[in-house]
Amino acid sequence: MTFIPEKILVFDIFGDYAQFRKFFTNMSPLTFSIPPRTVLAGIMGAIAGIKKEENPESFLKANSFISLKINNPVKKVKIPLNYIKTESRTKIYRYEAHKPTNVEFLKDPSFRVYFSHKDFELYSKIKENLKFHKSVYTLNLGISCCICDFKFLGEFNLEEKQGKASMSSVVPKSKIKTIEFGDSLIQQCTLPNIYLNSREVQEYKEFLYEIKGGLIKGEMEHYYKIDEMEENIIEM
Repeated sequence: MTFIPEKILVFDIFGDYAQFRKFFTNMSPLTFSIPPRTVLAGIMGAIAGIKKEENPESFLKANSFISLKINNPVKKVKIPLNYIKTESRTKIYRYEAHKPTNVEFLKDPSFRVYFSHKDFELYSKIKENLKFHKSVYTLNLGISCCICDFKFLGEFNLEEKQGKASMSSVVPKSKIKTIEFGDSLIQQCTLPNIYLNSREVQEYKEFLYEIKGGLIKGEMEHYYKIDEMEENIIEM
Protein backbone atom coordinates (compact mmCIF):
# COMPACT_ATOMS: atom_id res chain seq x y z
CA MET A 1 0.00 0.00 0.00
CA THR A 2 1.27 3.47 -0.91
CA PHE A 3 1.50 6.14 1.77
CA ILE A 4 -0.70 9.17 0.99
CA PRO A 5 0.58 12.33 2.71
CA GLU A 6 -1.22 15.52 3.68
CA LYS A 7 1.93 17.67 3.79
CA ILE A 8 5.24 17.46 1.95
CA LEU A 9 8.69 18.98 2.22
CA VAL A 10 10.11 20.47 -0.98
CA PHE A 11 13.79 21.17 -1.64
CA ASP A 12 16.20 21.46 -4.57
CA ILE A 13 19.42 19.45 -4.89
CA PHE A 14 22.13 20.52 -7.31
CA GLY A 15 25.81 20.13 -8.09
CA ASP A 16 28.47 20.27 -10.78
CA TYR A 17 28.16 16.61 -11.77
CA ALA A 18 26.07 13.51 -11.05
CA GLN A 19 26.49 9.83 -11.85
CA PHE A 20 23.56 7.45 -11.40
CA ARG A 21 25.09 4.34 -12.88
CA LYS A 22 22.95 2.18 -15.12
CA PHE A 23 22.91 -1.28 -13.60
CA PHE A 24 23.62 -3.00 -16.95
CA THR A 25 26.91 -1.13 -17.62
CA ASN A 26 30.23 -2.01 -15.96
CA MET A 27 33.31 -1.37 -18.10
CA SER A 28 32.30 2.13 -19.30
CA PRO A 29 29.64 3.28 -16.81
CA LEU A 30 26.66 5.20 -18.21
CA THR A 31 24.34 7.33 -16.13
CA PHE A 32 20.58 7.57 -15.87
CA SER A 33 19.22 11.01 -16.73
CA ILE A 34 17.39 11.21 -13.40
CA PRO A 35 18.14 9.83 -9.93
CA PRO A 36 16.21 6.65 -9.07
CA ARG A 37 13.96 6.64 -6.03
CA THR A 38 16.59 4.53 -4.26
CA VAL A 39 19.11 7.38 -4.62
CA LEU A 40 16.62 9.93 -3.29
CA ALA A 41 15.90 7.66 -0.31
CA GLY A 42 19.65 7.59 0.34
CA ILE A 43 19.75 11.41 0.29
CA MET A 44 16.90 11.59 2.79
CA GLY A 45 18.70 9.07 4.98
CA ALA A 46 21.92 11.11 4.82
CA ILE A 47 20.05 14.23 5.94
CA ALA A 48 18.48 12.36 8.86
CA GLY A 49 21.58 10.35 9.76
CA ILE A 50 20.20 6.86 9.12
CA LYS A 51 22.88 4.20 8.68
CA LYS A 52 23.14 2.83 5.16
CA GLU A 53 22.46 -0.72 6.40
CA GLU A 54 19.05 0.41 7.69
CA ASN A 55 18.20 3.15 5.19
CA PRO A 56 16.42 1.31 2.32
CA GLU A 57 13.58 -0.13 4.38
CA SER A 58 13.14 3.20 6.18
CA PHE A 59 11.77 4.64 2.94
CA LEU A 60 9.48 1.97 1.50
CA LYS A 61 6.30 3.09 -0.27
CA ALA A 62 4.18 2.06 2.69
CA ASN A 63 5.78 4.70 4.90
CA SER A 64 7.18 7.41 2.61
CA PHE A 65 6.30 9.61 -0.35
CA ILE A 66 8.97 10.69 -2.86
CA SER A 67 8.53 12.59 -6.12
CA LEU A 68 11.03 14.27 -8.44
CA LYS A 69 11.16 17.23 -10.86
CA ILE A 70 13.95 18.04 -13.34
CA ASN A 71 15.09 21.67 -12.94
CA ASN A 72 17.90 21.92 -15.50
CA PRO A 73 17.95 20.42 -19.02
CA VAL A 74 19.64 17.02 -19.11
CA LYS A 75 23.26 17.31 -20.29
CA LYS A 76 25.72 14.42 -20.38
CA VAL A 77 29.52 14.42 -20.69
CA LYS A 78 32.15 11.67 -20.65
CA ILE A 79 35.15 12.13 -18.34
CA PRO A 80 38.17 9.76 -18.27
CA LEU A 81 38.86 8.49 -14.76
CA ASN A 82 41.94 6.55 -13.72
CA TYR A 83 40.83 3.78 -11.37
CA ILE A 84 43.59 2.27 -9.23
CA LYS A 85 43.73 -1.24 -7.82
CA THR A 86 44.00 -1.17 -4.03
CA GLU A 87 43.55 -4.00 -1.58
CA SER A 88 44.22 -1.93 1.54
CA ARG A 89 44.85 1.65 2.65
CA THR A 90 48.61 1.10 2.56
CA LYS A 91 48.45 0.51 -1.21
CA ILE A 92 46.66 3.74 -2.13
CA TYR A 93 49.95 5.43 -3.01
CA ARG A 94 51.76 2.27 -4.14
CA TYR A 95 49.08 0.66 -6.21
CA GLU A 96 49.81 -2.38 -8.37
CA ALA A 97 47.71 -1.44 -11.39
CA HIS A 98 45.44 1.24 -12.79
CA LYS A 99 42.63 1.26 -15.33
CA PRO A 100 41.70 4.34 -17.40
CA THR A 101 37.90 4.35 -17.80
CA ASN A 102 35.50 6.69 -19.59
CA VAL A 103 32.64 7.50 -17.24
CA GLU A 104 29.44 9.29 -18.27
CA PHE A 105 28.25 12.10 -15.97
CA LEU A 106 25.34 14.52 -15.86
CA LYS A 107 26.58 18.12 -16.13
CA ASP A 108 25.06 20.89 -13.95
CA PRO A 109 22.30 18.63 -12.58
CA SER A 110 19.49 20.17 -10.54
CA PHE A 111 16.40 18.39 -9.27
CA ARG A 112 13.44 19.24 -7.05
CA VAL A 113 12.54 16.63 -4.44
CA TYR A 114 9.10 16.27 -2.84
CA PHE A 115 9.12 14.22 0.35
CA SER A 116 6.91 13.08 3.20
CA HIS A 117 7.02 10.29 5.76
CA LYS A 118 4.55 8.44 7.96
CA ASP A 119 6.94 8.61 10.94
CA PHE A 120 6.34 12.11 12.33
CA GLU A 121 9.57 12.09 14.34
CA LEU A 122 11.67 11.27 11.27
CA TYR A 123 9.70 13.75 9.14
CA SER A 124 10.27 16.50 11.72
CA LYS A 125 13.99 15.76 11.96
CA ILE A 126 14.42 15.98 8.19
CA LYS A 127 12.34 19.17 8.10
CA GLU A 128 14.49 20.80 10.78
CA ASN A 129 17.76 19.82 9.08
CA LEU A 130 16.53 21.09 5.72
CA LYS A 131 15.38 24.35 7.30
CA PHE A 132 18.77 25.01 8.89
CA HIS A 133 20.74 23.64 5.92
CA LYS A 134 22.20 20.71 7.87
CA SER A 135 22.79 17.05 7.12
CA VAL A 136 24.32 14.31 9.25
CA TYR A 137 26.22 12.80 6.32
CA THR A 138 27.60 14.50 3.22
CA LEU A 139 25.13 14.52 0.33
CA ASN A 140 26.14 13.38 -3.13
CA LEU A 141 24.47 12.78 -6.46
CA GLY A 142 25.08 9.09 -7.02
CA ILE A 143 28.77 8.64 -6.18
CA SER A 144 31.04 10.13 -3.54
CA CYS A 145 32.94 12.44 -5.90
CA CYS A 146 29.68 14.16 -6.95
CA ILE A 147 29.05 16.18 -3.80
CA CYS A 148 25.91 18.30 -3.96
CA ASP A 149 24.21 21.20 -2.20
CA PHE A 150 20.55 21.73 -1.38
CA LYS A 151 18.04 24.53 -0.85
CA PHE A 152 14.88 24.14 1.25
CA LEU A 153 11.77 25.63 -0.38
CA GLY A 154 9.24 24.91 2.36
CA GLU A 155 6.42 22.69 3.56
CA PHE A 156 3.23 22.52 1.52
CA ASN A 157 -0.22 20.92 1.44
CA LEU A 158 -1.19 18.28 -1.10
CA GLU A 159 -4.55 17.78 -2.81
CA GLU A 160 -5.20 14.50 -4.61
CA LYS A 161 -6.79 14.79 -8.07
CA GLN A 162 -7.30 12.87 -11.31
CA GLY A 163 -7.87 13.65 -14.98
CA LYS A 164 -6.07 15.95 -17.42
CA ALA A 165 -3.14 17.92 -16.03
CA SER A 166 0.30 19.34 -16.76
CA MET A 167 2.76 17.39 -14.63
CA SER A 168 5.84 19.07 -13.17
CA SER A 169 7.35 15.83 -11.92
CA VAL A 170 8.61 12.75 -13.72
CA VAL A 171 5.67 10.43 -14.33
CA PRO A 172 5.39 6.65 -13.89
CA LYS A 173 4.27 5.24 -17.22
CA SER A 174 1.63 3.12 -15.49
CA LYS A 175 -0.15 6.27 -14.21
CA ILE A 176 -0.68 7.82 -17.66
CA LYS A 177 -3.92 7.18 -19.54
CA THR A 178 -3.23 9.51 -22.48
CA ILE A 179 -0.36 11.86 -23.28
CA GLU A 180 0.00 15.03 -25.37
CA PHE A 181 3.46 15.27 -26.91
CA GLY A 182 3.39 18.64 -28.72
CA ASP A 183 6.88 20.18 -28.72
CA SER A 184 7.97 18.24 -25.63
CA LEU A 185 11.09 16.06 -25.74
CA ILE A 186 9.92 13.10 -23.68
CA GLN A 187 12.08 10.10 -22.92
CA GLN A 188 11.46 6.85 -21.07
CA CYS A 189 13.70 4.95 -18.67
CA THR A 190 13.47 1.91 -16.41
CA LEU A 191 14.82 2.53 -12.91
CA PRO A 192 15.34 0.43 -9.78
CA ASN A 193 12.61 1.85 -7.56
CA ILE A 194 12.51 -0.14 -4.33
CA TYR A 195 15.11 -2.28 -2.59
CA LEU A 196 15.57 -3.86 0.83
CA ASN A 197 18.30 -3.52 3.43
CA SER A 198 19.85 -6.64 1.88
CA ARG A 199 20.22 -4.53 -1.30
CA GLU A 200 17.83 -6.85 -3.12
CA VAL A 201 15.83 -4.88 -5.71
CA GLN A 202 12.10 -5.35 -5.17
CA GLU A 203 10.76 -3.21 -8.00
CA TYR A 204 11.82 -1.77 -11.33
CA LYS A 205 9.59 0.92 -12.81
CA GLU A 206 9.24 2.78 -16.11
CA PHE A 207 9.20 6.58 -15.98
CA LEU A 208 8.62 9.35 -18.51
CA TYR A 209 10.43 12.69 -18.22
CA GLU A 210 10.87 15.84 -20.30
CA ILE A 211 14.62 16.27 -20.89
CA LYS A 212 14.48 20.08 -20.80
CA GLY A 213 12.63 20.05 -17.48
CA GLY A 214 9.33 20.94 -19.11
CA LEU A 215 5.81 19.74 -18.34
CA ILE A 216 4.27 16.42 -19.30
CA LYS A 217 0.66 16.93 -20.36
CA GLY A 218 -2.03 14.29 -20.46
CA GLU A 219 -4.71 12.42 -18.56
CA MET A 220 -3.46 10.88 -15.33
CA GLU A 221 -4.86 8.04 -13.26
CA HIS A 222 -4.24 10.27 -10.26
CA TYR A 223 -1.87 13.04 -9.20
CA TYR A 224 -1.28 15.59 -6.44
CA LYS A 225 -1.64 19.35 -6.73
CA ILE A 226 0.47 21.83 -4.75
CA ASP A 227 -1.57 25.03 -4.87
CA GLU A 228 1.08 27.30 -3.34
CA MET A 229 3.64 26.28 -5.98
CA GLU A 230 1.21 25.72 -8.87
CA GLU A 231 2.78 22.32 -9.49
CA ASN A 232 1.32 18.87 -10.10
CA ILE A 233 3.28 15.78 -9.08
CA ILE A 234 3.08 11.98 -8.93
CA GLU A 235 4.95 9.75 -6.50
CA MET A 236 7.80 7.60 -7.81
